[in-house]
Amino acid sequence: MRIIKTHKSKKDVTHTVYKLHQLDWLEYISIGLCLWFLFYPKPYEYLLIALLLLPFIGMFLNGLNKPSIASLVEIDRDSKDEYDVADFIDLPAWAILVRTLIDYETDSYLTVIVVGTVAFVAICLFLLVTHQQISDSNKDKWWIYGSIVFSFFVYSYSAVIALNCTFDYSEPKEYKTEVIDKRISKSSKGRRTYYVKVKPWGRRYDAESISVSSEEYELYQIHDKVEVEYKEGLLGIPWYYLD
Repeated sequence: MRIIKTHKSKKDVTHTVYKLHQLDWLEYISIGLCLWFLFYPKPYEYLLIALLLLPFIGMFLNGLNKPSIASLVEIDRDSKDEYDVADFIDLPAWAILVRTLIDYETDSYLTVIVVGTVAFVAICLFLLVTHQQISDSNKDKWWIYGSIVFSFFVYSYSAVIALNCTFDYSEPKEYKTEVIDKRISKSSKGRRTYYVKVKPWGRRYDAESISVSSEEYELYQIHDKVEVEYKEGLLGIPWYYLD
């Protein structure tokens, strides 16, 4: 559990110290599950459910005695005042975001924004119900709020996409197309993303690159006849993938 190295009211100090060692186990679990989900996401559905629940479980347990929201953030004065949100909140958010970028292609950004905003408001309300607002005497008040809100933002929109696609068991529409190119994109940190480029399909009038797994990348060859599977999504966000 995180602890703030800054000026706090007596109420903030009491609750933060009380929770410091109690939730270390949850942060270790968060780290382990996130690494598992990122590098070997099987069983995918169960790991996703666990990561989706972790922020709520952590906030509920941390909030049993109604501490300040500041108890969820650590400030590192030695690293130019870096604000570190509790691992059971920010690590699941980023792990889910990375996997959704790798695994899914969505087709309606407007719906993502609408549904994601609803999820964002819901998690913010949960935080306010389980924790007290930060004391006005805390000079880092708005930086702490900002760091938590940013983590919630990442979590909400990535969680919506992950739920929408992972648990969509509807029958897909099939569109025939052809592979015309394939490429591997490398990030500055060395992570590889694999793309297969196909001819226009359905209502798409331009060729499009679709992300695939490394195993699938090896299977697809230029001029292969393939099908794009198009689904409506559990939450009404259309998405698609190569069959």
